[in-house]
Amino acid sequence: MLTSVFAFLVAVGLLVFIHELGHYLAARSVGVHVQRFSIGFGRPLITRRDKNGCDWVVALVPLGGYVQMTENEDSSRSFDRKPLWARAWVVVAGPLANFVFAVVAFTCLAIVGRPEPVAIFDQPGEQSVAQRLGLQKGATLLALSGDPVRSYSDFRWKMTQSYIGQGQSRFDLLVRSANGSERTITLDFEALQPLAQDASIDDILLKAGIRPQSNGVLVTSVLSGSPAEQAGLQIGDQFLSVSSIPVTEPQDLQRFVASSRGQAVDLVVRRQASGQQERLVIQPQAAPDGLGYRLGVGIGPSLQTQWVQYGPIQGIERGIQRTAELSVLSLRALGRMVTGDLSWRQMSGPVGIAGAAGQSAELGFIAFVSFLALISISIGVLNLLPIPMLDGGHLMYYAFEFVRGQPLSAQAQQAGQRLGLVLIALLTSLALVNDMSRLFGF
Repeated sequence: MLTSVFAFLVAVGLLVFIHELGHYLAARSVGVHVQRFSIGFGRPLITRRDKNGCDWVVALVPLGGYVQMTENEDSSRSFDRKPLWARAWVVVAGPLANFVFAVVAFTCLAIVGRPEPVAIFDQPGEQSVAQRLGLQKGATLLALSGDPVRSYSDFRWKMTQSYIGQGQSRFDLLVRSANGSERTITLDFEALQPLAQDASIDDILLKAGIRPQSNGVLVTSVLSGSPAEQAGLQIGDQFLSVSSIPVTEPQDLQRFVASSRGQAVDLVVRRQASGQQERLVIQPQAAPDGLGYRLGVGIGPSLQTQWVQYGPIQGIERGIQRTAELSVLSLRALGRMVTGDLSWRQMSGPVGIAGAAGQSAELGFIAFVSFLALISISIGVLNLLPIPMLDGGHLMYYAFEFVRGQPLSAQAQQAGQRLGLVLIALLTSLALVNDMSRLFGF
């Protein structure tokens, strides 16, 4: 919990600073005086005035920020006295800074490299779509709908783009079996209906019986005060056996613990820190809902990985491409929500973002930087929407001014601001409702 809160505050603070820094630098570049640069709202906690007369502030409520510029003054340094192009540049520079950060982050990650799971499938579940299609354990995915696949992560990303962004539900998978023969199988999501409205691509693939091959079971999280924490289990430890029976799938361990009836479980684990094997005896506790027993750990498969790395030029291209793809995907997803083709339950709010921030932070620096880049793109896209009170709303006003030859009346702008406030409140409320429904399971 504390990790999620801290990671969330770091993420919000950094990305808001980058966004507002874009506005600040653009304002300075066209000679606009900035009176205040604030991270957060409400009562100032820290204030420092620079030599240019700008107050740099960290405020009490850390959910956002703003740059306050001189306006409504008969001065060349007043924002409203600047020509239309200069005002538009100052407004668009905030979202642009978020996109630039994402490009730099993805570029650095591509050049440094990262381990990615190989695209080898595990044994499909009984009576699953994948089993009926004849998919077998050890089959390697070569291409998705004619597009070569580099890793399982690449496969998930291509599926997300097609399903979430374009509404595609039918996919051709070129696979090579363990004996070397190649064939194409067609996966149709229509055969999986009904699907939960907020189902992720991983949820859908798992329901279809498709998952990466697991070579073991890893600890991904440890609940405070749980039997697992008391036994000293840590994130990254690997389960090797339970009661002398080898475990290679998370489901193996889950079934055994669930059937233990609260009796002590004899486990052998390999410690991530030392690499040494250790025998532990842990007594499961009853789950809060009274259904089954648990150790108090999150678990996931131990996957075979390959190191994916790019050269400097390819890395830059990769950074630009990934930022562009995510931006387009965000816009397409929003468009499909508006038309009703995609459920609004896919939207996440601050609670969901905080949870994702904590999980990525626990997975390491690379995962957290990837998360920051993703949220930075979301902030950039959201702020460019033509909603009054957002940067895109100001750009919409400037477009009207360009066409009409004069600004909109103060009354029209105030009406737009009120409408924008209502829309933002509705979107925020919807995101919070989605967060609560995921958190409490309703």
